[in-house]
Amino acid sequence: SEGVNINSLDRFGRTPLEDAVRGEYREVIKLLVDNGGKVLEDKKLVDLTDSALAGTLGVPPQKLADIDPEWELDPGNLVVMEKLGEGEFGIVHKARWFGTNVAAKILKGSSDIALGDFRGEIDILRRVHHPNAVQFLGACSKREPYILVTELMCGGSLADAFRRPEAFPMRRAVEVALDAARGLAYLHNRRPSPIIHRDLKPGNLMFSGSPYQTEKQIIYQTGIVKLADFGLSKTLPVNKHADFGYLDSKFRMTGETGSYRYMAPEVFRHEPYNSSVDVYSYSMIIYQLFETNPPFSGMDPVSAAKNAAMYDLRPQFVQLSGDTASKREIKELIESCWRPNAEMRPSFESIVVSLETILSKLPGSKSSGSAEGGGCCSIA
Repeated sequence: SEGVNINSLDRFGRTPLEDAVRGEYREVIKLLVDNGGKVLEDKKLVDLTDSALAGTLGVPPQKLADIDPEWELDPGNLVVMEKLGEGEFGIVHKARWFGTNVAAKILKGSSDIALGDFRGEIDILRRVHHPNAVQFLGACSKREPYILVTELMCGGSLADAFRRPEAFPMRRAVEVALDAARGLAYLHNRRPSPIIHRDLKPGNLMFSGSPYQTEKQIIYQTGIVKLADFGLSKTLPVNKHADFGYLDSKFRMTGETGSYRYMAPEVFRHEPYNSSVDVYSYSMIIYQLFETNPPFSGMDPVSAAKNAAMYDLRPQFVQLSGDTASKREIKELIESCWRPNAEMRPSFESIVVSLETILSKLPGSKSSGSAEGGGCCSIA
């Protein structure tokens, strides 16, 4: 209404638009932008697209319309088959697409939140191109049911693998950890906009492999691990004044996202955070990979996150307490990744180097499954 200042500042020096962006209120953002909303930067009111907050949403407000026609698929070409899994906003089915088996994520309903996350995930997936990230094939976005189509991951997820009775041999466990780290190193160093996953957990690490092999062969021998489920991922601007270095350390986000058992302490505490939250979540995943038990297995997920965030509690080592060099090195790597001080956690580039070094010293071929002193979960 007349006389209302759409860019008034609160006691923290934030405009309504900045608060809406940080809270991820997509429809409010669009409303404010359409009516002249700006953000305060360097004591000046600037457009959202010209600010350090540009790109923090998976889908910028002005792009909440149709996806690129290049990615639009005709739903009539999809033959939906059996259900593979289900999440908060979608159900994943196996499907046939021109004779190829694919994964089809069918959106549940069409609420603003669900549709916003759907388009946000598409916006991330269409820009992610790496051997350790699930390949996006297209989407049906013109009418319901809305469908996101990706390559089919024949080996299932790491969460599925954790439910199997077999443990990962040491060498294979290192390979799995290395695949995930390579994918994350790519996301965090992607240009022009790095990406934070923000929802790393075993269920979002998938095994890709040949459809002519068994699931067991893919998981324990030949499969490639790929990052999946980018529904909570965010793109970040690169520091305008940096020479394409690592992520701008001054850029932070707030908000509780991800799964509690693997959630970084600073996220649980609702503090500003950056890409190091992925490093913490990764440490919890590979802890489970080598220890065979979930982190804080005796606690419910919320209590686990609270104890890690408020009391700096960390899981105890059992299987990695052995006296072999590889176990000591992996244990030290995990401990460095879950450091309370987020700025002290390693980058995924350095994690890749560490794991490559460990892998190079392990005996046995990739296909044999032999490992130092037996499987990673046996005490030599």
